[in-house]
Order: sequence, then structure tokens, then C-alpha cells
Amino acid sequence: LELAVEHHKADRLSEAEAVYQQMLRQDPNQADAIHMLGVLAYQAGKNELAVELITRAVTIRPDFAEAYCNLGLALQPLGKLEEAADCCRKALALKPDHSEALYNFGNVQRRLGNLAEAVTAYRKALALKPDHTSALNNLGATLVDLGNLQGAVGSYRMVLALKPDHSETHYNLGNVQRDLGNLPEAITSYHKSLTLEPNYAEARNNLGVALEQLGR
Repeated sequence: LELAVEHHKADRLSEAEAVYQQMLRQDPNQADAIHMLGVLAYQAGKNELAVELITRAVTIRPDFAEAYCNLGLALQPLGKLEEAADCCRKALALKPDHSEALYNFGNVQRRLGNLAEAVTAYRKALALKPDHTSALNNLGATLVDLGNLQGAVGSYRMVLALKPDHSETHYNLGNVQRDLGNLPEAITSYHKSLTLEPNYAEARNNLGVALEQLGR
């Protein structure tokens, strides 16, 4: 298993799959191998196969928190959001400090339109893992949806403190600053985004809008 996971983390996916399959030839009910084959399927966009495999893993091992978390991930592209939320809840019942399950639960709640619940989940995830930039980014976007623009600015700035070269976050921060009427700050953010990603069409467009609003 350690060898397979080492291959998996290094993106040697065919080698990882071969070792997982070898494990299953030795023990057809090896839950770790079945789960990780499901993760490989999810990464390849084979979501129905991923759900089938990971469901089999949690059937064999009902206390498998990590597998429930990943099952929730695989269900989302299939539009099965309530089932995904339930999987996240099961993962958290087994492991309340599972930051990734909290993050995934926040994503599901946001897609369901339960924005306040999403914010709570993201904040719980960040309390456990303050450098979770994806949770910070999604928290910022959810706060924008709720009309809390100053809160969103804070979230995006925290992302950029951790990842200064994240062009999308510079773009998102620019949009919020523009909505707040802080046009010079918005223009600075759009320029930073475009310095990192010159072909970022939305950032270039919104830079034009902000310049127009300033009469430039």
C-alpha cells in the first residue's frame, strides 16, 4: 500500500493502479486498494466507476472516514448533492477534525444554495487548517454571494498572503474592490492577475471596465 500511494502521489498513476490491482488479487476485499482505485477513477473523470468502487470500500469498512469524504467528491459531478452532503456528514461523524470533509461539505452546501451553512463549514475547515487556500477562496466567493464584500476582501488577501502568484484570486479581489468602489485598488489587482496570466480574458475585460469608470 505504501508503494502504491507513493506512486499515486508522484502522479505515476498506471504504476499505482498496477500495485492496487496486485493487492486485490491477493485480497479481493482490501478496502484501501478498492478506495484508491476509486480515487484514480475520480481523477480520470470516471465518476460513476469511482462511486461504485468507493461505495464498495465503505461497505467493507463502514468506519472509513477518508473513503466517505472521497465518495462525497465523486457524487458531486453526478449532481447527487444531497447524497454527497450525507457522505460528508458520515465522514465527520467518524472524524470531526477532517478538514477536507468540512471543505467538501462547504462546497456541497454552496451548490445547494445553503450559503450560511457553507460559510460555517469553510470556517471550521480553516480553523483546523489555516493555510487551506481553496477553502479561503471559496469562503471569499460565498461571502460575495451573501453581500459581505469586506469579508470577501479579507479572505482573498489571506489567500494571496499564502499564494501571491494566484492570478484568479487577484482577479477575484479586483472584482470585489470594484464593487466596493475602490477602483484604483481594483485596477492594481487586475494588473497583478494579468502579469501572472497575460491571456486572462476576464481580467483584461474587467480592467477595461474599471479604467472606463475612472474616465481613462
